[in-house]
Amino acid sequence: MIKAIIVDDEFPSLHKLENLLISSELVEVCGAFLRSVDALTFLENNSVDAVFLDIDMPDMDGIELATRILDQRGHTGVIFVTAYNQYAVEAFRLNALDYLMKPVSMDILKETLYRIMDRKNPTPVGELSVRCFGRFGVNSGSEEVRFRTEKAEELLSYLIDSKSGLVSRSKILDNLWADFEGDRAITHFNTTLHYVKKALLQYGIQISILYDRGSYRLDTEGINSDYIEFCSFAEKHEAATWQNISRFEEIVKLYTGEYLLGWEYDWVAGKRLLLEEQFIHLLLEIAEYYRDAGNYQNCTKWLKVGLLHEPLHRELNYRLVEALLLTNERALAVKYYEIYRNGLMKTLRVEPDAAFVKLLK
Repeated sequence: MIKAIIVDDEFPSLHKLENLLISSELVEVCGAFLRSVDALTFLENNSVDAVFLDIDMPDMDGIELATRILDQRGHTGVIFVTAYNQYAVEAFRLNALDYLMKPVSMDILKETLYRIMDRKNPTPVGELSVRCFGRFGVNSGSEEVRFRTEKAEELLSYLIDSKSGLVSRSKILDNLWADFEGDRAITHFNTTLHYVKKALLQYGIQISILYDRGSYRLDTEGINSDYIEFCSFAEKHEAATWQNISRFEEIVKLYTGEYLLGWEYDWVAGKRLLLEEQFIHLLLEIAEYYRDAGNYQNCTKWLKVGLLHEPLHRELNYRLVEALLLTNERALAVKYYEIYRNGLMKTLRVEPDAAFVKLLK
């Protein structure tokens, strides 16, 4: 049974909707209020699954009331009931669950009630996994989640990219809908956000996208993401030791390819370069640990992993040649030096620097 309250400053509308909800046999009406302030007072001490509220009300309109409800009880579903379709965009901007046009029919109302029930009791599924290194992919358990549009995939990845941080709506629009202006951009955003949620709900997954004073934040709790795990470690890790070296190795294995491979969006390019640099830096730390421990086999192994991604990286090549010389494998060291040198000449028309050349003398 759904627990709900109703807020409408017109008693006939309030009474009619109350009767409809009771008649559906799916709802327990916990309160019906003519004033927004009375509804807020009730919610301070009572929890409900849904709030049905009118938008056009005196003193505190439905938009302001919804904002305060979502701030106070973010898990509560807000359903706007209005005679004016112009409010639809504003409704979804606030992350409302739905909106109903007056006069409300029982058939349309039940569609909304079933949506509330699905939200309240999602079907148990496997863990939600989001892959950002290499090709972008989303999986629920063993099933791949399919999105209606590519933009829905991009929006979800953009919110994950923020790692639970607040990102302003204007920034989202500038990065994802730069070709549209004003209400058109907002409409595209709201529609796409709806597609993201709908695609995941089909697998019983409800993600929480919180709205706060013009900004959005994705609650990444429960989302298994290679990108989030990688960044969490790379940005705060301590020096490599025998106690944590295996964790270093687990993290670099997450980097299976370029960040969001194949996507040429402007907001991706800078982040892609940063993540590659962090990946190489972690590999160099691993190699240094094994070199200092005298384990040259593991040292060279991880340096070669880096060269698969960045074959002309100076420090990776230098450390590899150095490690091979320390194991008296001069012929192999010369081979890798020549590969590096030929690559530099072919792509950049430059020779290795003097310090590198001195290694082999």
